Amino acid sequence: MDNLLNSKIQGALDKFKSSPSIKKASNWYSELPPRDAAIVKYLAITIALVLAFTWFIKPVHDNHKQAEAHLNSELKFHSKLKSNAYLFSGNIKSGASRGSILSTVNSLAKTKGIQLKRFEPEGKNGLRIWLEKVEFNSAIDWLELMETEKGISIEQISIDKVKPGIVNIRAVLKR
Repeated sequence: MDNLLNSKIQGALDKFKSSPSIKKASNWYSELPPRDAAIVKYLAITIALVLAFTWFIKPVHDNHKQAEAHLNSELKFHSKLKSNAYLFSGNIKSGASRGSILSTVNSLAKTKGIQLKRFEPEGKNGLRIWLEKVEFNSAIDWLELMETEKGISIEQISIDKVKPGIVNIRAVLKR
């Protein structure tokens, strides 16, 4: 089988060498002075390398870059989806359903240094709260933490500016 393959390759090379245009090119090259022949040889090698680069190496490299960018975007999407999965599952993150909504809100407020001015029950799983003269950023962090960690969402909210960075908040929270 190896001999058959070698003979077919040799036959194709002989046919290629015997074509009139190849014979002309070979005669032309052999008649060149050595300096010109070297220039033609280096030019042919350069052209072959450029063609190899543009036909093979560059498309592979470009496809690799594109696949890498696609992978990075998919990883970001997966990460975002994973971090927000609890929003779509209908489940609340761990620890969310322990205790009453009042005890959860009150203990989380204490950890953030927020004092509830007034509160009252709102329906079965709700709580109406009033905060006076609290730092805006702390209050927003606290409200976000309640929603993401404890599953307590804001149904209604009213924020009034007292002075720069300080606000009064009235809100209805639901679990």
